[in-house]
Amino acid sequence: MDNTLGIRRKKSRPERIVVGDETFERNDITAKRYGGSERTINRGDRDGAPFRFFNGIKYRPMKRYERLCPEHHPRTQTAAALMTDELFYCGR
Repeated sequence: MDNTLGIRRKKSRPERIVVGDETFERNDITAKRYGGSERTINRGDRDGAPFRFFNGIKYRPMKRYERLCPEHHPRTQTAAALMTDELFYCGR
């Protein structure tokens, strides 16, 4: 029984998958890289954040995701942007 659970675990899947000229990164790895949780990263999906499912696991295209809206990623915000009262929203 432990073997079937191990096969289904997200962490048993590759962290990155290359398809053509695009590199996809597992959603939990993307969240960790930006210093947030998966739930926080998933909020961008309704705003058009790119993602694909491979074998039931969510992956994000690295370059397209980084270009989408860097203001959503806490690691890339400037100190001045963090001190404003406005919500970081990408201008949509």
